[in-house]
Amino acid sequence: MKLKLGIAKKLSLLCLFFILILYGTVLDLLINIQTMSGISGQIVSVNNEIASLSKLMLDSLISMDVNDKKYRLLKKNIYLTYFETARKDYLKALDHILELDYQDYRLPEVWMQIQKQFEPNLLPYLQPNSTIQPISTKPSSEKIAAWIEEPLLEEWMNAISSARDGNEMQIEQSLIDINDRSRQSVKKGVIGFGVSIVVGILGVWFISKSMIKPLNKLKNGLKGIAHDNYDHVVDIKSSDEFGELASVFNDMSRQLKESESIRSDFIAILSHEIRTPLASIRESVNMIIEDVFGPVNEKQRKFLEIASSEISRITVLLNHLLNVSMLKSDTEKINPEPLDPNQLIRDASMGLIGTANASSVEIKLHELDGAPMVMGIRNEILQVLLNIIGNAIKFSYKNSEVDIHLLHSTTGNELIFKISDQGPGISEEEQTLVFKKYYRSKEVRTHMDGVGLGLNISKRIIQAHGGTIYMENNSDKGCSFFFTLPTETGSN
Repeated sequence: MKLKLGIAKKLSLLCLFFILILYGTVLDLLINIQTMSGISGQIVSVNNEIASLSKLMLDSLISMDVNDKKYRLLKKNIYLTYFETARKDYLKALDHILELDYQDYRLPEVWMQIQKQFEPNLLPYLQPNSTIQPISTKPSSEKIAAWIEEPLLEEWMNAISSARDGNEMQIEQSLIDINDRSRQSVKKGVIGFGVSIVVGILGVWFISKSMIKPLNKLKNGLKGIAHDNYDHVVDIKSSDEFGELASVFNDMSRQLKESESIRSDFIAILSHEIRTPLASIRESVNMIIEDVFGPVNEKQRKFLEIASSEISRITVLLNHLLNVSMLKSDTEKINPEPLDPNQLIRDASMGLIGTANASSVEIKLHELDGAPMVMGIRNEILQVLLNIIGNAIKFSYKNSEVDIHLLHSTTGNELIFKISDQGPGISEEEQTLVFKKYYRSKEVRTHMDGVGLGLNISKRIIQAHGGTIYMENNSDKGCSFFFTLPTETGSN
């Protein structure tokens, strides 16, 4: 059974993995720091103290030996006092060293051996009552024996020196250990942070793949729906929320496509079925107006002419509806030919000169010298121009102008047609809707004719020709519509 992980769980696992790596790195660093702190503490509290105490012991042994020799030579008890002071310093230092043997630090065995050797050999030299007097009470003319034989003294001093050297080596080894651990800590820290960086990069890649990429696909799909493109399929095969969302989106797109197809077929059939009886009614009305069935009075003729005009208007609307339904299949078989763009805007403006005069609007042409030929079907491009220029005239204020420009594109492979009016412009929230099928602005629905198909038809024609169409509000007043057509050289 395949395990399904949602986006939230994937992100949680990624964060957990990142935190574990970071926590492990920091924990290892803290352990090494604690260990190095313990080693350095041992050096300060134990090894350094052993070094100073062992030096004191050596100095005490030398002092004891020197004072013993002076006493035997000069026979003065003051040297016995010095001897005893050195002996006490020696024992005190040795006891202090022996006290350093505890759980975290094991004292070397050599110090216990030094203790066992020193005390039994030193005690016979003193009176039992600890009074500092020589054991021998022989006359001063006789030689007093040394407190310890020279070989034994040398053996003690060598033992203490050896223990002292061992302590110095232990300090050196501890410092080396601290250095090694610090290097390991730095190395592991660099590796840990390097792995964290790699995990971070992989996390960004994961987010890009698991979230940003599917979101972009969904965004493109929504844009397609907004532009009436129901054929776009969002290809997201993941088993997370995005995969489910893509599946729902594709189902919605298919349903919309089927609904649009059913509506288009219905409108096409209805338009075709209505046009036939409507044509018969129009011909019958025209025959009555022409007195084919006998004379009619002026009042009857007036109302018959109104009926004929309305029948013609309904026929035009039905033709528009039928064109929308049939346009997609027709534009797929497009076979463009070279067209003169200056002649196209002349012909289109000439066809609307009467409408412009009736609305007190002036059409101004801005032809382009040396304009390249554009590729397209003449009647369809003229229909686009008539639709856009007709809308510009319809929405222009009286005594204003409609300007038609031809412009070079930055790429040189297209020619730009620009139609500008001086009307009220289009609100920002409606700009994305003007090319939608059947959409009409709220301000004109009640007092202007139309079914909201002109711009949608224009968009379909321009896209079928490989161009683009869009609009912008002018900086001062009114708006401008733009569409591009490939040039003859650019399409080769």
